[in-house]
Amino acid sequence: MSLKTRIGFLSFLLLGLGALCFVLILQASHGRMPIVGRLFEGAGSVIDIGSPEGASSLYGGLKPGHDEPHGTYYKGRVIVLMYHEVVQAPQDAGALSTAKFERQLRMMKANNFHWITMDQYRGFILHGDPVPDNAVLLTFDDGYASFYRDAYPILRKYEAPATSFLIVNTVGNPHHAGVPKLTWDQVREMNRNGISFYSHSFDSHLYAPADAGGKHAIAALSGPIYSRDKGRRETEREYELRVKTDLEKANAVLEQELGSPNHVLAFPYGAFSKPLLAICAQLGIDVTLTVKDGLDRPSQSNGFRLNAGGMQNNPDLQLALMKQARQRLGHAHFDRAPERKREALWTLAAMAIVAALWTEAAYKLFRAKRTRGTLAQKNGNVAGSGGCERDAILP
Repeated sequence: MSLKTRIGFLSFLLLGLGALCFVLILQASHGRMPIVGRLFEGAGSVIDIGSPEGASSLYGGLKPGHDEPHGTYYKGRVIVLMYHEVVQAPQDAGALSTAKFERQLRMMKANNFHWITMDQYRGFILHGDPVPDNAVLLTFDDGYASFYRDAYPILRKYEAPATSFLIVNTVGNPHHAGVPKLTWDQVREMNRNGISFYSHSFDSHLYAPADAGGKHAIAALSGPIYSRDKGRRETEREYELRVKTDLEKANAVLEQELGSPNHVLAFPYGAFSKPLLAICAQLGIDVTLTVKDGLDRPSQSNGFRLNAGGMQNNPDLQLALMKQARQRLGHAHFDRAPERKREALWTLAAMAIVAALWTEAAYKLFRAKRTRGTLAQKNGNVAGSGGCERDAILP
């Protein structure tokens, strides 16, 4: 193999190893890199299993299976299920019927899934505390009055712990428009009976305009919004102050009403930003949740959730999906961080060897070209000298 061919081959190999190393580092470290985390855990491209499109995207190719009372589907991971309204006769596409909800719980119990509390989940995320195999955390967003009326009795029947995320300013607030919400008396009663309550913001569960024309709207907590009073978009400082004020209010009211500090936030619409994560840390909120599907692992403080609600929900196919969570959920390919770190180190070592071989070949090629150039110059000089001598002896 010529030196030029060898250099070309080694260059191609080096580029390939570099690309592979980048992918491995991305998969190993995405949870600790905010800018990369936003690509995979932000609000964009959210799949909503409450819509036909979302259901077909996640259920594609699945078939109902049989009960596996001793089955083990994943270890050292948690599926966080997300619900909104659970009612007897759903009218909204995002609501789940009580019949389907009860079937979900019954099937989870029959197939060796284990419900855990938010305290267990926080211990698992923050400290790596052990959780049962096939661990599941049940979460409910928005604090609808129907949660107390329709979902809570079913949870008690199956002795299933759960967490509800409250839009704090709507609780017991008759002046707040929209779907009826819980009262504080109901919240306290449920809190005494296995239901924990955390923040879904004080009053920022809304989309707000991001420009003067109102053509672009964003989730209010996720970035600067357009202020009609000021006639301009918020500065970063104004945005951060607004968000901090909202979350501080939510924390204060929750602690006042329930007697314990708030450490968890479910982002409205799953939307967040790097400044928002930093503010959460300042306020003692050490666990946050998005609406992207995936399996949660230790140290993943900004967690995934799988939407288990909606009129299009199929309890049998959802169970099949949960059994295949490692293979099928959206971020399963990011789940092997330790292995990916080792593979990245081996790839870097291979790159170093290839780079050394490339450098050696390039140096040899440079020397060869330089030698040929020197010889050519000498031969040219000799030929020139010979010509001059011949000219000199001509009569």
